[in-house]
Amino acid sequence: MFHWLNTKTIFLITLLGPLGCVNVGCGTSSSGASKEVPEVSGMVLLPTGRPLKGGQLMLRPFGDVKGALRLSADVNEDGTFIINPSDNQTRIIVSKYKVFVGLNDPKYRSLRRLVPEKYLDVREDEFETDLFMNLNEQTSGIVLKMTK
Repeated sequence: MFHWLNTKTIFLITLLGPLGCVNVGCGTSSSGASKEVPEVSGMVLLPTGRPLKGGQLMLRPFGDVKGALRLSADVNEDGTFIINPSDNQTRIIVSKYKVFVGLNDPKYRSLRRLVPEKYLDVREDEFETDLFMNLNEQTSGIVLKMTK
């Protein structure tokens, strides 16, 4: 019935079959590419629950997601923000991000007393924030509420 099936063929199938599965992934859909989203939006709230009326939202990647970069967006007068890369070079990679607020522009200096220091510190060596954004869970309607 299987006259073409000899000991040598069986040996090669036994040896190379598993190697072929390892090489091509045995049909798994994981291509190694990071998932991207076109836009992220939401609102930034002060510890009092009122909207942050200006400044810049800064996101720093947290964890080991390949290709995740720093992101930023202006915070509008009503506390809303939209991260929507205008160029084709910037990509929003689905990942966890640490959230900071930039108030370096002189027109936002009055807001510095309302924003706790831990959200203003964006030094590379220490990330003190307790505010995180997880784009695996949500990409729109995000509410970022600071704590004291």
